[in-house]
Amino acid sequence: MKQTPSTPLELNALHLPSEPSWWPLAWGWWALAAGLLCVVVFSLLMVRWKRKRIAPQKTALRLLNPHLSNTPSSAIELLRQAALCYFPRDQIAHLTGKEWYNFLDEQLGRPLFVPNETVWQQALYQKQPVADAKALVADCYVWVQDALPPKKRRPSSVGKH
Repeated sequence: MKQTPSTPLELNALHLPSEPSWWPLAWGWWALAAGLLCVVVFSLLMVRWKRKRIAPQKTALRLLNPHLSNTPSSAIELLRQAALCYFPRDQIAHLTGKEWYNFLDEQLGRPLFVPNETVWQQALYQKQPVADAKALVADCYVWVQDALPPKKRRPSSVGKH
């Protein structure tokens, strides 16, 4: 039998591989960054769309401010302009009188203009100021505040079997 030397073997030192670097990023990080970018862009577009959608309503509310001295005729004209911003012209432009008030009440969901139809007609077509002018202007303010922008409504089944 051969004798083994009792001295340790001379081995080379261990060479460990270098630590992995962050760059270039793995595909999962790129996918996460792309997803976050899409979410941020989508959120910004939604905020911009919402602001653009409610801009006519905000303008109409500012012009119908109860502290300003609006006449019923100027208020109803402003109401028509605000409605034209949200509804198709061919649906709004031809409406007058009772049809116009019915449209306003239909969008609001409660009767506010039809019960006061005669008062509205007097306020719009008489030279003398009507006693309830502030109440009529306040009704216009309520309509702009509650009916605009229009909400999607399910068709009512009243009277249908």
